[in-house]
Amino acid sequence: MSFKSISITGTKGKTTVSYLVDNILMGLKKNTIRVDTTGHFVNGKRKSTREDSIEIWQLVPTVCPGRYLWELNNFTNEERDNTVAVLESSLGCSNPAGLGYRSHDIGVWTNVMKDHLGSRPSLNSRADIAKAKEFVFNHISDNGYAIFNACDDLVCGKLTEIWNGSTLIPVITDENNIQMDINKHLEDGGIAFVFNGTKIMLRNKNGDSLVYDAKNLPWVFDGHYAPSMINLTFAIAAVYAVYESSFPAGLNDVIDRVRLDPYGGRVTVLSAKNGATIIADYAHETESLTSVGHLARLLADKKGGKTIGVVRLAYDRTDELIDEAGQAVGRVFDEVVVYDKIDGYWRKPKKRTGFSYFVQEVGRISGLLSAAVKKTNPNVETILREDEALDFAAKKTGGNDVVVVIVNDDVKRSIDWIREKFDADFA
Repeated sequence: MSFKSISITGTKGKTTVSYLVDNILMGLKKNTIRVDTTGHFVNGKRKSTREDSIEIWQLVPTVCPGRYLWELNNFTNEERDNTVAVLESSLGCSNPAGLGYRSHDIGVWTNVMKDHLGSRPSLNSRADIAKAKEFVFNHISDNGYAIFNACDDLVCGKLTEIWNGSTLIPVITDENNIQMDINKHLEDGGIAFVFNGTKIMLRNKNGDSLVYDAKNLPWVFDGHYAPSMINLTFAIAAVYAVYESSFPAGLNDVIDRVRLDPYGGRVTVLSAKNGATIIADYAHETESLTSVGHLARLLADKKGGKTIGVVRLAYDRTDELIDEAGQAVGRVFDEVVVYDKIDGYWRKPKKRTGFSYFVQEVGRISGLLSAAVKKTNPNVETILREDEALDFAAKKTGGNDVVVVIVNDDVKRSIDWIREKFDADFA
């Protein structure tokens, strides 16, 4: 009686990778238990929410995700043998709460970025974040797999420090920035995954062979949106590991049918009655905001329109990170509307606790963000409430324009407002 488990961590991409792995495995007739930032699911059906987790355990779902493995008790022995637990694991897994289990079969590490710097006294550099996430390698079981970003210096560095003999599957996200001796890895019989345009390839010492062409997936935008291609590449690598270094029959047909959850907050595209395009996304740090802004520019240029960003940031960011993100936003959008997660209406500030290092104050973050945007773009408007910010943006959006809306924590409410204010529906 056994099951396979995958732990997925990183600064960005882990929720989408978890979703993709889960959906691909279900399409391949596997039973799945998935934990992500929004709650937990069994065979794609939601069983609990983020709010449930906080109310019951005072933890978000992705801290100690092993809590949800009790769902295995609802499977027969035969069903367990065909079950994969897909566990998104966040920074908090390095705390005493940990992962909630001893080991996983597959550890996936997407990247290390600056987003969480300053969120606790021990996180003052990317190296500190890497230290807090090294659990994903430390807890790989014997004969397990380490799937990692071969172009992230700290991820590769940690792997060198604590490699336990697991099978290494590097994912090359940038051919010009590989941070490991990839040639030696391949000559020693190893493999790597790499993408080029819409094509995902398996690389060995003899060259590249095509695994999957994502040309039929609308959410990769003909390969122009690198984050989607990167996430899909990690997901395919994880499935390859689940099947013990092989590709299951029917994999390509299954992937062809995968669509992102329209209420998942990941590059959800809507079309307005007047012809405008709206992209709803959960981007929350500089690189993600820049990537989705470039995608909007690409789509707007095809239509001859302008780009509008309706953006916000969380309160648990340092002033320096907010300034960096704001200047980047100003560069990638023609016009910007800034709203605040803590607006005093839909969400009021909470009292500071011993677990929080940031003060919650109505309008504070939007004020800092707007000031930063103005350093690179004077066309910025600050409107605290999300619904009012969307209403303002909708009234100035023309039929050829592309709008990026950075959704709030209540993604469904954000999407419903977009549909209402822009008279739009899913593309």
